[in-house]
Amino acid sequence: MGAIAHGPTLLARADGVTVGLRSIVAYTSGLDLAVVVVATGVHADALQRQYTAPAIIDPATGRRRPGETHGRPLRLRALEDSVLQPIRHRDGQGYQSPEMYQREYLFELTPLPDAEDLPLIAEWPEIGLRPVTTHLTLPPPAELAAAIIPLP
Repeated sequence: MGAIAHGPTLLARADGVTVGLRSIVAYTSGLDLAVVVVATGVHADALQRQYTAPAIIDPATGRRRPGETHGRPLRLRALEDSVLQPIRHRDGQGYQSPEMYQREYLFELTPLPDAEDLPLIAEWPEIGLRPVTTHLTLPPPAELAAAIIPLP
C-alpha cells in the first residue's frame, strides 16, 4: 500500500501556470508522484492544444475519428537523475472551465531514493513554464522504507 513521503506542496508558479504536488507515495520499488498543472488565460489555451487535435475524417469509413495527441506533456525530473520519466499509470486527466485548464499526472521515480533531499525540476516551455527547481525533504530513507506496507 505504500507510505506517504511528501505532499501537498507547490512545485512551480509562472505567469498563468501553476504546478502542484498532490502527494508522493513510497513503495518498495520507488516513488509515485501525483502532480497537477493548472493554467489560465493564453496558457490554458496552450495547455489544451497539447492534448487536442482536429477530428480527422477516416477515408475508409467516412466517419470522424479523434485527432491524435500532438503535444508534449509536463516534464518532471530529479536534479541528479536525468532518467526520471513520466510514466502515466492512468492517462493524464484534463479538466476545463472558461477560466482555466487543469491536467493531472502520475510520475514514477525508481528505485527508492537513499537520501532525504529530492530536488525536482518541472518544466513545460510549450505553455510558458521555464525550468523550476524545488527541493523536497523526504523522511529518512530507513524510516520511509519501514513505513511502507507491502501487499501480499
